[in-house]
Amino acid sequence: MLPLFPELEAISSCRDRSALNQILLRAFAHLLGEDADVALFRRDQGETGLTQCVGPTVMSAAFGAWDGLLRASLVPNLLKSEVQDGRAYGVIPLHSSEVSSAKTLIAFAADEKLLRRHEDNLLCVARVYGNHVKLLDYSELDSLTRLLNRKTFEETFERLLQAGNTEELDEDMVERRSNEDGVAWLCVIDIDHFKRINDNFGHLFGDEVLLRMGDLMRKSFRSGDRLFRFGGEEFVVILNADNESLAQRGFDRFRQAVESNEFPQVGKETCSIGFTRVSDSDIPTDVVGRADEALYYAKENGRNQVRCYEALLAEGMVSGPAVVEAPVADFDIDALFD
Repeated sequence: MLPLFPELEAISSCRDRSALNQILLRAFAHLLGEDADVALFRRDQGETGLTQCVGPTVMSAAFGAWDGLLRASLVPNLLKSEVQDGRAYGVIPLHSSEVSSAKTLIAFAADEKLLRRHEDNLLCVARVYGNHVKLLDYSELDSLTRLLNRKTFEETFERLLQAGNTEELDEDMVERRSNEDGVAWLCVIDIDHFKRINDNFGHLFGDEVLLRMGDLMRKSFRSGDRLFRFGGEEFVVILNADNESLAQRGFDRFRQAVESNEFPQVGKETCSIGFTRVSDSDIPTDVVGRADEALYYAKENGRNQVRCYEALLAEGMVSGPAVVEAPVADFDIDALFD
């Protein structure tokens, strides 16, 4: 185990999920030798795709002997393998993050003797990786909704929005980009009249509404989109779409899902959404400020709608970025427009 100490130390100290996967690939390649093929696969909604790989023949292997193993491998940290022509092929399902519904599997092809010699070490590395993913989830996810928290948004904004360099993005973000010029969009979602829910039904049912909102977000948006609970009844989504119309369609699909949902005891609820395009030179406060301005316009003009900052600016409906002060406890945005 001593030769693996640098990789294990790197896994345990890494907070960048994309870099964490690269370290895992290097650790497996270190054990299995320079002729080994090592790859990460992603299984989502029944489809399995290659996301990252190292090795001389990994692409041919990905569509060969691994196929059956990938379909059969379901239990985390359990190695399944088979031998073909003196070369061993193996797959280990990894502990997957709650950030995405997708499951991650690591697959490898190597000399059979090397695989048998290092089988326990490979499983150990997989367990260390899984435990660290759990720790990342604990620190980065909102305890109620299990969406990403505001602290994570502020810490990782630049990395999540670098549209021009896919090497620095994790596989979720890369998958979402239809081309190198993919455009990032950020929206702010606010539940309409949420304070009335807490006042009329109590905080227990208010929390249930927030939980259901998190579930609806996971179902409505794609696995590569970044979903945050920003605080209180406010949520933030970062996604990639080729143009404003496609972004609006995605956000409106979620608005309609909320409108048609029956919340326990509370009944029907709605939400308002403001969104804006993100440029490479943006900083978090500017982007959120623009989306907030579009959200305020939606609130002021009837609620239960999606508004784009750039479209409002072109129509002269907003004058420019507003300076948004930090929210105070129990601040109700709806009160501004009643």
